[in-house]
Amino acid sequence: MSLEVDKDKLIHWLQELIRIPSVTGNEEAISKYVSQELQKMGYRPQVKENNVYIEVGKEKKSLLLNAHLDTVDVGGEWMHEPFEATTEKGKIFGRGASDDKGNIAAMLEIARLIKDKSLNGRLVFTFTTGEEFGTKLEAKGSYLLSQFLKADKALVLEPQTDVEDNKINIIYGCRGIENILVRIKGKGSHTGYPERGVNAISKAVEVLTELEKVDFHTVKAESQEIKTICMPIRVNGGADIFLVPDKCEIMVHCRTAPEDSMIFDQVDSVCREICGDNYEIENLYSAPGYIENTDDPLVDIIRQEAKRFNYTTQNRFAGGRIDASIFKAIGNMPSFCMGVGNREQMHLVDEYITVEEFITCSEILKNVIFAYFS
Repeated sequence: MSLEVDKDKLIHWLQELIRIPSVTGNEEAISKYVSQELQKMGYRPQVKENNVYIEVGKEKKSLLLNAHLDTVDVGGEWMHEPFEATTEKGKIFGRGASDDKGNIAAMLEIARLIKDKSLNGRLVFTFTTGEEFGTKLEAKGSYLLSQFLKADKALVLEPQTDVEDNKINIIYGCRGIENILVRIKGKGSHTGYPERGVNAISKAVEVLTELEKVDFHTVKAESQEIKTICMPIRVNGGADIFLVPDKCEIMVHCRTAPEDSMIFDQVDSVCREICGDNYEIENLYSAPGYIENTDDPLVDIIRQEAKRFNYTTQNRFAGGRIDASIFKAIGNMPSFCMGVGNREQMHLVDEYITVEEFITCSEILKNVIFAYFS
């Protein structure tokens, strides 16, 4: 199959998608739009809690393709209206233009191109909810669909192009996340007689100081070491003037190296050493990290197809968490990430996608899919 992507259709889909606000938790309208577009092509999309999916082909070899429907909120003051999909100087502006609606549009175009074509395998299209902030692991669309949709591999689409360098980043892993809440119990007293009380804030400072000394889990990833990062992101505490504070809460945010099963126990151990029994600890949010072997035929295909368009590639371990980790951990599918869209545009005010890069990288992505099943 050597069909080229249709530039006009890609731009049309992207602009229509941008014009549908889809901040996390409000994906119903965009889910309906994607489903309707697939129906127009002759597919029978399935929808589960606003997650849309189709399966094409029946042969043994298989690949799951994914893009997320949700975006972060608008935020800040925009020069271009965030939901008008304004085109200016070769760029399309709007919330989600790069993250992740360019990839949704590319997937729709691939679905159009392969309709009624012979595919030497099974391609699973998934359009998922809840990728961005504020959604617990079990509520994410990738988690939900990973329970029953399976494939040999997963290719998750995120804006991973360095446009100025003509470079496509191939993500082969990411850190996980643990948000650990510690409630420290002190003892109130008059500040003139602090020895009669126990200052909960002082105890919190001791806990945070000791956490900085912990030798956290580390893994080797290609030529670099990936270490669990642990930091306080919120501290709540204090009392009225003249009172020693009797309570303090710390939110400890951890970006965990893959396969780190020790982080909660390590934080708990430090708290026990400093506070004895006078604390409570709770894991409020947990999401896995992962790591893949880059000596994989899919990675080679991405490199080869990028090279055809004078794009270089770079294997990268992602700084942020991506849904590829869920397809790996929950779906047990080897998972990689690439995609159209400028990596530097994620979540920015006046987010945009460069039209030329959008079309070219959509073509590369289409060729990757065709080559995978050739």
